[in-house]
This record gives sequence, structure tokens and C-alpha cells, in this order.
Amino acid sequence: MLKKLITIALVLFIHAFISAQETHNLEFFIEQAKKTSPNLLENRNLQSIGELQNKLIIAQNKGFQINSTSEVLVAPYFNSNGRAISITTTPTSNAFGYDVGITNGGLYSSQINITKNLFNQSVLNNLLFQNKISNNSLELSSEEFSHNLIRNISEAYIIAYQLQLQENFTRELLKDLDTRLKVLELLVKKGVLMESDYLLLQLDIEGKKLELQQLKSDFNSAIIQLFTLSGLPAEAVDELTIPDFEQLKSPIKKFYEKRFENDSLQLEADQGVFENQYKPQVGVYANGGLNAVELNNIDHKVGVSAGLRLAIPIYDGNQRKVNSLQSQLKQDNLNFYKQNAEVQLDNNLKNIEQQMNALRENKMMLEVQLKKQQNILEIYKGKLVQGQISIVDYLNVVQNYKQNVYAELQMQTNNWLLQSQYNYINW
Repeated sequence: MLKKLITIALVLFIHAFISAQETHNLEFFIEQAKKTSPNLLENRNLQSIGELQNKLIIAQNKGFQINSTSEVLVAPYFNSNGRAISITTTPTSNAFGYDVGITNGGLYSSQINITKNLFNQSVLNNLLFQNKISNNSLELSSEEFSHNLIRNISEAYIIAYQLQLQENFTRELLKDLDTRLKVLELLVKKGVLMESDYLLLQLDIEGKKLELQQLKSDFNSAIIQLFTLSGLPAEAVDELTIPDFEQLKSPIKKFYEKRFENDSLQLEADQGVFENQYKPQVGVYANGGLNAVELNNIDHKVGVSAGLRLAIPIYDGNQRKVNSLQSQLKQDNLNFYKQNAEVQLDNNLKNIEQQMNALRENKMMLEVQLKKQQNILEIYKGKLVQGQISIVDYLNVVQNYKQNVYAELQMQTNNWLLQSQYNYINW
């Protein structure tokens, strides 16, 4: 029973360890960045604000508007009926003050007012459509932010992974050189090789240890950069998994096409809202309360009134026509940029494909050279043990092999970067 429990615990521990290692892959950093990006979070809130704006538009143009107004106006007369100041509706001819026909001596009003627009569904539709297109713009912006995040994090991840590969290669190379150093120590003691050969190899190992230390530092900096881009507190990462880039197929509708389509609809929506002012406006209103021009018998001046208001625009100096011409010119500009974007996209994709093909061919040729160098290196290891070659010749072979391995790593890195760039453009 105890053995079974230990086995289960060991399996769970291994699974947890493997899972923890798997979290530090490219997908992990991308997903975390999407969750923490302030631009994406802000756009999410702005989209919620846009949805609430629909309710506001409907309330402003469809619902009843109710308000309360109160007003007390006093228009006194001077030198009327022998009085210095008098509030009356029958001033004498020599009195000074506003015309009684205008003020009636004063105004005492306290009312509840109700208004509502009628037959304005087309006006409402134009405003809602404009708000919808505005929200669509936010969605496209979020999509673009997310796409840029993927590109930036992918490139940072590729650089970090290249440093990891270089660090691993240098560490393995150091292990092999340490083994050679022990062999040389025996050969020096036997008098097969000179002590200077031993010291030369020891010096080369120390140089590679410094190089390994620098690679570790660069790798840690690259990891911190990854966490920074992802909006997470930096933590130690032992190992990154190999990045996986599948070449994406061309989407049915590319992002630039969706962007230009939305911009075109935005022009249409703005034009529709501008033309709302040329539609006949019909409104109904009603009020009730106190409305009097004199204080006498004011308690009987409580009543109600209702009416219908119609406004028909007739002439505005050709503003409608000018605005329509402006919208058409803006639409023409969008078409110019759309055509140019299509050409650039096609050319850039072809350029990346050519670079990837050239890299693939060069990498195949380099791999052939590396196999030959590995064979030569094994031969030199055997001869070094037998004291048949100098340490200088051996280190030259090691250095050439290392340079070609680094060149291959750089080719692989460039290939990943090109694949990332291809996917970034082809969307």
C-alpha cells in the first residue's frame, strides 16, 4: 500500500513538474499578454461604453423628456400714479418701464413640461448605425493590438530561445573540452605533449566559461523582457520550449479589407447623421402648473396646455451638397490607400517566401558541412589523445565547428522570425 502511495505521489509530482515546464512556452506569454494589456482592457471598457451609448441614444430620441421649470419675473414701473416704484398692469402714460404688452408687469410660473419626438425612427436608426460602426472600430483596434502583441512577443521569444540554444551548445562544448583537458594532463605527464598545450586548452576553456556566463546573462535579460511584454512580474525560467509557427493560410477577408470597409461605413454613417437635420421634425409637448402675470387671484391661474411642433428645413446655403462632396472625396482617398495596401501586401509576402526558400537551401548546405566537420572533429579527438596533432590545430577545428553551429542557429532563428513576420502580414 505504501509503495502504491509513493508511486502515485511520484507520478503527480512528475506531472506537475512537466506541466510547470510546459507553461513557459510561446502560447503562455501570448495569452498572459492578452489578459494584461492596458490597450485591450481599455478597449473592452470603451466597447461597454459604446453599448451603453445605444441606450442613451434611444432615451434621447425615443423616450419622453420630463422637466420642471420655475420662474418669477418682476417688471416694475417708475413714476406711475405718483409712486416712485409700482408693480401694475395699468401704468400711467408718464411712467417709465417695459411695455405692458411685453411683460404684463411680471411672470409667476411653476410648470411640469413633457416633450416627445414623433416619426423620427430614421433619425434614430442613423444615430444607432453610427454608434455601431464606432464600436466596430474598437473591435478592429483590439484585434490589431492583439496581433501586434503576438508579433512582439513572438520575436522576443525567438531571440530568447536562440540564446538558450547557444547556451546549451556552449555548455556541452565545455564538457567535451574539460574531458580533453583531463586527457591532455595525462599526456603532458607522460611527456607526449608539452605543458604549453595544456595551458592553451585551459585558457580556451576559461574564455568559453566567460562566454557561457554572458549567454546566461543575455538569456535572463531576454526572459525579463518576455515577462515585461506579457505584463507579468519577472520570474526565473529554466527552459523554453521550441517555438512552433505554422504558416497561416490567407484569410478570406484580410484585416486591411475589414478596416477599409469599416472606415467606408463610418463615412456613410457620419453622412447619415449629418442629414438628420434635413428631416422634418415632429414633436408633441404638454405642460401643467402655475402660469400667471399678476399676483391677484393667482391661485386660480393653475392649468395645462399641449401642442404639436413641426419643423421643416428649407434652405441652408448648400451645406448638404458640400458635405456630400466631402464624403465622396474621403471615400476616394480610402480607395487609394486600399489599392496601395493590396499591392504592398502581395509584394511583402512574396519577398518573405523568397527569403525563407533561400534560407532553407543555405541551411541544408550548412548541415552537410556540419556533418563533415563533426567527422573531422572526432578524428582530431583521436589524434589528440595519441599526441599526433597540436592543440592549436584541434582548437581551430573546434572554433570552426562552433562558428558553423552558431550560423545554423542564426539561420533557424531567422527562419522563425520570417515565419512570424509572414503570419503578421498575412492576416
